[in-house]
Amino acid sequence: MPSLTLTRTIQASPKAIYRAFTTTAGLMDWIADSSDIETRVGGRLFIWEEKGYQVMGKFTALEENQRVAFDLLAPIPGHVEVSLSTQDNATLLTLEHSQIETEETLEGYKKQWGNALDNLQTVLETGLDPRLYNRPMMGILISGMVDKDTRQRLGLPLDYGILIGGTVPGMGAEAAGLMDGDVLVEMDNAPIKDYHALSQVIAPRMAGETVHAVWYRGKERLEATMTLSGRPHPHIPATLTELAEEARQIYSRLDGELAELLDGVTEEAAEYRPAEKEWNVKEIIAHLINTERAMQIWIINAAEGTLFNHWGSNNHHLVKSIVDIHPTLPHLMAERRRAEGQTVALLQRLPEEIVTHKGTFHNIVTTLNKEGLSTHRRIHFDTIKRLLEEAGK
Repeated sequence: MPSLTLTRTIQASPKAIYRAFTTTAGLMDWIADSSDIETRVGGRLFIWEEKGYQVMGKFTALEENQRVAFDLLAPIPGHVEVSLSTQDNATLLTLEHSQIETEETLEGYKKQWGNALDNLQTVLETGLDPRLYNRPMMGILISGMVDKDTRQRLGLPLDYGILIGGTVPGMGAEAAGLMDGDVLVEMDNAPIKDYHALSQVIAPRMAGETVHAVWYRGKERLEATMTLSGRPHPHIPATLTELAEEARQIYSRLDGELAELLDGVTEEAAEYRPAEKEWNVKEIIAHLINTERAMQIWIINAAEGTLFNHWGSNNHHLVKSIVDIHPTLPHLMAERRRAEGQTVALLQRLPEEIVTHKGTFHNIVTTLNKEGLSTHRRIHFDTIKRLLEEAGK
């Protein structure tokens, strides 16, 4: 039966490469959108990728930082051996895929493994995942889907659409004219009834290409040609201490902005609710607290190489329970500062080794830096400002 051998010389340690094949987070850094594994001989191996492939198998050999082997059970049987050896200041990776059924299948695997190993090398050497950075962005924050209450409140003529929670400065959606509170209903003549429909339009395209967008602002129908944006490459701190200090400074600025927004705001105004299922100001702050706590768990899981499936920060029961325990604005603001302080302290306690796992460290950095943390917070700040203006009327 045909077999395939590929090699890569990667500027990373054998330990970093071994981790990329034997942890859930490691696999998701370069080859999987979702993964479920049990790292032991005989343990399961499941890899799923959004563009259409999935692999089920089991580990047959594990020699720490030296060798990984696994049988492929479905959809097509086979066997894969990965060996690692040091070479000067780099690691030589050799991948052998055997028990391939046909020459046609061999060519398919050659392309798939070639692309995957290119991804792996880029992630381990730069921290940047080509699957993400080659993907275009609209530059929107999604706040939910249209439901019956939203349709009635906004006077929408349609019973579907994606609620826009804000736009990212300098990106295509802002340039096209979308704003917080708009409802996106169509892209290139395709109705946008759920997140999958939006992904189906955007995923095949590249940054710089255009799409025709249709949205509603209340009852008004608007449309424009939108240019899809590329993803900016973030600054990556050299150490965890540097990252913790950057996070502390970001939190300090954001806390100041929120305090200014809430200066002189009454408890009654902070409880104004525009519709039954929408959050008031207190609940938005509770959501930010809950997001902070969920992020701490996500950081720990990422550092340990395990999977964190669901943030839960939008869960209404969790949000309302935080307000139950911290019912006033001063209480909520104090709890928010405590949660932020704990995140900074957590970063300083992580093992410094995590910096060498560049893909995982990149994901932690971009969750915390100004493009991630600040954008998310300021979009909610815009909603708080709008609610307070409505409450004042």
